Amino acid sequence: MGRVRLLTVAACWVIAAACLAFPLVDIAFAWTDTAPKRLFVLVVLVALLSAAVWAARTVRRGPLRSLPLAVLLVAFAHEGVQRLTRARHLGARPERSEGVEESLLRPITTTDLVTQFYEVESSALTVERLRVAQISDLHVGPRIPKAYFEAALDSVVTRSPDLILMTGDYVSRRENMPLLSEVLPGRLHAPLGVFAVLGNHDWWTDPDGVRQIITSAGITLLSGRCLRLPDAVGRVTVCGTETPWGPKLDAPFSSADLSLVLSHTPDNIYDLSALGASVVFSGHLHGGQARIPGFGALVIPSRYGRRFEQGHFRVAETDLFVSTGLGADEPPLRIYCRPDIIVVDFVRPR
Repeated sequence: MGRVRLLTVAACWVIAAACLAFPLVDIAFAWTDTAPKRLFVLVVLVALLSAAVWAARTVRRGPLRSLPLAVLLVAFAHEGVQRLTRARHLGARPERSEGVEESLLRPITTTDLVTQFYEVESSALTVERLRVAQISDLHVGPRIPKAYFEAALDSVVTRSPDLILMTGDYVSRRENMPLLSEVLPGRLHAPLGVFAVLGNHDWWTDPDGVRQIITSAGITLLSGRCLRLPDAVGRVTVCGTETPWGPKLDAPFSSADLSLVLSHTPDNIYDLSALGASVVFSGHLHGGQARIPGFGALVIPSRYGRRFEQGHFRVAETDLFVSTGLGADEPPLRIYCRPDIIVVDFVRPR
């Protein structure tokens, strides 16, 4: 077998192995962050890549010879279906962005914060504009400078939001909770309040401890419940679900209200849309945290893959906003994936 042909065959086997590995890694991301999870991911990657190298050197004949091509065809077909579904749900692009610009020459984007501005019409408002700012996935820890988190939270307030929403994952480890206690209090305030839900890492770490820090900072937790904003604003409710880790929402939303729902994971979007939610704010996916320019994320901890990886989407009559988050975890590094703050201006129909 010629050298070029051998390298081509080897590449096909390795890529096919990667196509099998990534869905398994996605599944592992839903597990509690423990040593067995890391060991599982490592074993899967080593086993599949080792098998691919062995097969590339030894499998020359028989049905296994076509296995890489079959795997790649299935992966290609799945990606095509996902892209079509994503295109069907894709919403508007940001009205504008402020912050560090994307650049192929700047692959490490761990602290390259950007604010994405959107506008959505709502007839439920009596005011001309209701500005909502969303932040998600702080993952506060010592491996990202404390000053970055402080500046990011401070920048939210400079956008003059009427309402601030926090969609979970404030810490990943118990030992980082004192740092959250230093960073969070006194920084976030808005005329109509600051509201939050917990994320999976908060539940896995210390949910009661995280709740105490959040409420001590003057932030209202919405764990499976709704609150109505003052009538002077309009018919607006703010709700929170922590499904599948905590309390959920199961009562239908009023079609007359602008219902703003906090859900750490966007995987709840279809259920919430069926209940009549107007808008869902989510995070959890980190935009993949490591992205390939022009392709997107490689690993996404979602049952829907990369369908809702970041940005604005429409599912039936429900708007979905998915933040890439502020922090990074395991590893604390972002590649071609900027952290973001989402600002949505709800306005009366023109």
